[in-house]
Amino acid sequence: MKSKIISLKQITSSIFIIAFLLVLSACKKDQLTIDQEKRFSEVDFKFDPSFPYSGGWGLTLKPDGIADIAPGGDIYYRGTYKISGKNITVSTDQTKFRFEILSDTEIKEKQYGTRLRLEP
Repeated sequence: MKSKIISLKQITSSIFIIAFLLVLSACKKDQLTIDQEKRFSEVDFKFDPSFPYSGGWGLTLKPDGIADIAPGGDIYYRGTYKISGKNITVSTDQTKFRFEILSDTEIKEKQYGTRLRLEP
C-alpha cells in the first residue's frame, strides 16, 4: 500500500513539473526591441503628384513608449505603443492601429495589410 502512495506522489509531482514547464515555455518574448528611436515607412510607396498630401504610412517608435503614426497621409498622430510577442498596438486619441512583426526590420499593419520597413 505504501508503494502505491509514493507512486501517486511521484506522478503528481511529475505532472506539476510538466505543467510548470509548459507555462514557462508559453510566455511570449517580444520580437522587437526598441532601445533607440526606430522609424518605419511604407514599402513600395509611390508618390502621386496629383495628390501632394499623400505620404504613405509612417510609424516612429521611441524607447519611452511614445509613437508617432501617419496612416497614409502627411499628418502624424502622437500616441503610445505596446509590444506583445509579435504584435504591436499603437493607441492614439483617434483610434488603435495593430501591426504584426514580420522581422527585426519589417512590420505589417493588420487591417489594410500595408507593409512597413525600418529606415536605415
